[in-house]
Amino acid sequence: MAPAAQRCARALIEYDGTAFAGSQRQPQQRTVQGELEEALNKLTGERITVRLAGRTDAGVHATGQVIAFCLPNPSRREWPGWAELRRLLNAALAPDVAVRALRAAPRGFDPRRAAVARTYRYRIREDGDRRPTDRHRELEIPDRLDVAAMRDAAARMVGERDFAALGSDPRSRTVRHLVAVSIRRRGTLIEVSVTANAFLRRMVRSLVAVLLAVGRGQMAADDVERMLEVGERALHGRAVPTRGLTLERISFGTTGASKET
Repeated sequence: MAPAAQRCARALIEYDGTAFAGSQRQPQQRTVQGELEEALNKLTGERITVRLAGRTDAGVHATGQVIAFCLPNPSRREWPGWAELRRLLNAALAPDVAVRALRAAPRGFDPRRAAVARTYRYRIREDGDRRPTDRHRELEIPDRLDVAAMRDAAARMVGERDFAALGSDPRSRTVRHLVAVSIRRRGTLIEVSVTANAFLRRMVRSLVAVLLAVGRGQMAADDVERMLEVGERALHGRAVPTRGLTLERISFGTTGASKET
């Protein structure tokens, strides 16, 4: 009798990044990938590798991270159904990470390669206002920002171009397609939403740092265009803190509007 085929899954993951050294596995560090693999290993008694759709740095949160993994070929027992496995995984995971959805995936599915767009949101609490319960999810600043100027500058960033001024890539491939940048104010909360086919290292946080400089009157929209054209690292490499950043959505399909998982 032929052995049973592997059962592979894709899952939607949410986590509070405050206590993580990042999403990707690192020796002697607590990471999201490490926590998920440890939980799966405990449940199955097997070493299972989790693949991530996107890498997030230490302190960055996620409500829409996507992962994939395969269960070993069943021989001595049957694995539980997806709903039961999700329940068991959540029971085994720490309170700052959870599986929001879990379903079957084709064998060999790689969420990083299959993704066509990623969306991040950065939250800024302006005008000296404070929300203690949100202090790990927002950047608090004393300034009142010029949102109209920020939107003008953001519009000039959109498109496919070399974003070396905003980030780095180990292969020196710094061309990306920035699909959209939107800025919304709700009371004293400003949310910057950024979608691209992929991002350079620290690109989103550097982009937000530039928009903050524009909102404070320290840069003009024309300065932003010149900065991107020249390609020099913006603001001497400065970037906003990670705590305000959340990975919200991974899109699959042919457009950035495709559903997340």
